[in-house]
Amino acid sequence: ERVTRNFCARTNRDKVRYQYMVPSFMLCSKEEVRKAFSSVDGSVLETKKTVEKNMTPMEASNIVQENITQEVLQNARSALYNHRVTPHQLECLREGLKLFQGTHPFHNYTRRIGGKDASAMRYILSFEALDPVVLPGKLNNDGTKQQDMEWIPVQIVGQSFLLNQIRKMISAAVDLGREVVSDDQIRQSLKKEVRMKVNVAPAQGLFLDRSYFDLYNKLKVKKNTQSGGGHDHDQLNWAGSEEYPAVKRIEEFKNDKIIPHIVHEEINEGNFLKYLFAQDILHAGEIYSLLGDPSMSKNEDIGSDEDNGLEN
Repeated sequence: ERVTRNFCARTNRDKVRYQYMVPSFMLCSKEEVRKAFSSVDGSVLETKKTVEKNMTPMEASNIVQENITQEVLQNARSALYNHRVTPHQLECLREGLKLFQGTHPFHNYTRRIGGKDASAMRYILSFEALDPVVLPGKLNNDGTKQQDMEWIPVQIVGQSFLLNQIRKMISAAVDLGREVVSDDQIRQSLKKEVRMKVNVAPAQGLFLDRSYFDLYNKLKVKKNTQSGGGHDHDQLNWAGSEEYPAVKRIEEFKNDKIIPHIVHEEINEGNFLKYLFAQDILHAGEIYSLLGDPSMSKNEDIGSDEDNGLEN
C-alpha cells in the first residue's frame, strides 16, 4: 500500500498484537514433569548448588540445562509430547490470561523496574487463548515420523510492552492452568507494593502477529484525501479479514513459515522441555517467592533471558 512520506511502521501503530504458541505439554503437572526427568543424574543438581554460590540463578540454570543429555530429552519427549490439554486446564489458562487485562504495574514481569516506576504501567486490551491445534510431525530422513504435537495459540493486544513482559505473563498463566500457582498470587504480583519472582517462558514461542494503524488511517489518509492535497494514500488494513491481500499474505507466512519453525525448533532443541525442568525441578520453591522492597529496580530472572529481538 502507498503511505505518507514520513510513515514509520513502528511509531505510527497505535496498538500491536503478539502471538505465543504454547505447547500443551507445558500444562503437565509437576508430578508428570518430575517423572519425565527421572533419568537426570543427581550430579547435575549438585552442579547447580556449587555454581550458584558465585553466579546468578539465571547463569546457574543455563549451565545445568546444558548438561541435560539428548537421552534425557528424548525420554522427556516420549513422556510429555503426547499430552493433550483438558477442558479444565484450558479454562484455567483462559481465566489466568484475563487477570492481566486492563491497566496494571508490570514491574514483576520485566527487569530492572521498580513498583513505583511510571514506565511499569501498561494497558492490555485483550489476552486470550484460541482453540488448541494438533500440528503433524515431519518425516525424518530415515522414513520415520516425528510426533504430532498439540499447541495452543495465545494472542495478546496492547499499546506497548516491556522487556520479557509477555513471556513472563505466559509463564504465570500457564502455571495457573496447571494449578501450581493461584489467581490470588497473580493478583498480588500486579500490585505496586509487591515484588515477586516470575519465570520467563522460552523466546521461541513468541512472534509479532499484527500492527494496527487505526489513528493513521483516520488522521493521515482521510485528512489527506479530503483536503485534496498529495496522493490518495491507501488505508493500512493489516488486521481485518483475509479478504484484504495484506492480511492473507500475513496469515500464509505465519502458518507456512513461522509456526512450523517453532514446532521443529522444539523437536530439535527441546527448549520448552528445558524450561519445565528449570521451573519444576531446578528452581522448585523459588518461583513466585516474595522479594524485598518493591521500589527497588533490581529484578533478576530465573531461567533463560534469551534475547528474541523483540520488545518482549
